[in-house]
Amino acid sequence: MKKSLLALAVLGAFAGAASAQSSVTVYGIVDLGFSTSDSGANQNGRTNGINSGGQSASRVGFKGTEDLGNGLKALFQLEATIAADTGAGFIAATNGSNAGGFNRFATVGLQSQAFGTVLLGRQTSVIKDAYDQIDPFGDGGTVGAISNIFFNGNLNGDFGRISNSVKYQSNSYAGFKGSAAYSFGENAGSTSANSSFGLGLGYANGPLNVQYGYHNIDSTGTGATTGATAGVPTLQPISKGKLHLLGATYDFGILKLHGAFADTKVDLATAGATDQKYRNYLLGVSAPVGPGTIFASYAVNDTKTAGVNNADTKKFAISYSYDLSKRTNLYTGYSKTSNDSGVKLGTSAANGSDPSIFNVGIRHKF
Repeated sequence: MKKSLLALAVLGAFAGAASAQSSVTVYGIVDLGFSTSDSGANQNGRTNGINSGGQSASRVGFKGTEDLGNGLKALFQLEATIAADTGAGFIAATNGSNAGGFNRFATVGLQSQAFGTVLLGRQTSVIKDAYDQIDPFGDGGTVGAISNIFFNGNLNGDFGRISNSVKYQSNSYAGFKGSAAYSFGENAGSTSANSSFGLGLGYANGPLNVQYGYHNIDSTGTGATTGATAGVPTLQPISKGKLHLLGATYDFGILKLHGAFADTKVDLATAGATDQKYRNYLLGVSAPVGPGTIFASYAVNDTKTAGVNNADTKKFAISYSYDLSKRTNLYTGYSKTSNDSGVKLGTSAANGSDPSIFNVGIRHKF
């Protein structure tokens, strides 16, 4: 009897150790609220309704780790956008980036205490990793996301993510971290076609966070497009693109300042089309107010394309998040986008229109 009890105790100890070495987590966000948006066209351009993702995209995900020993772990993550307002799951990503499914993350990889992390699959680009940390809104929601304006909207929606990719992220060394990513185009006869690569360098230590990101696109033969500007009246297929972003935040305790600069050059595939150049600027603030946080930003898309005038965009956004608990909050926000006569960014109905959006909602994390 004693031997049987001892054997059971030993087996139980081994089982406990095995279960402690690996874990799987189910997580997500349900974000729903009322919004009223104006495309800026006329009185018929306003839309009212209950919408998903007012502060951050509603989603469901699975992630896990397995301890392989000697400082090495296996990782995986699967994450999909959901339309909580209709109940539709696995909705299609925006901007033609993919057809849905686990459109946010679908990765597996290894993490080493000595060398960093390598991930394979669909994941965020290096430049998105950078601007997500700088944008007061975390590039989330429908009110203030930085990618609606920056890079002339070329990374808007889900297009800051890359498929068929490999990404390396270093460990932190005195606050410094580096990263690199490559997305394979997987086209027969051409290694570079439809591929992209990115490089990043960041420093985060104490109140200061500085991030640099570079993204290079070779979109030959894809449906990737750049926004309409004067001289380029419709969406144009991109041949190549080079995007740079430098941003920083500094936390003073009573408030955090956010600032960013970006430079974009886009070569168009259309014969005879003028290649596009843009400069971007962002000034933002976030500050604790009561049991929540206020966020605000002012962003500019400055068109530098030769011979193109009246094609700049400016956007002001402000929101407040009121925490009911660590997982549940109420929010409200407003943004106004002002387009010159030769451009349409945001939810504009036509060149020169000035769209706006107001929302109020509730977000729950699980």
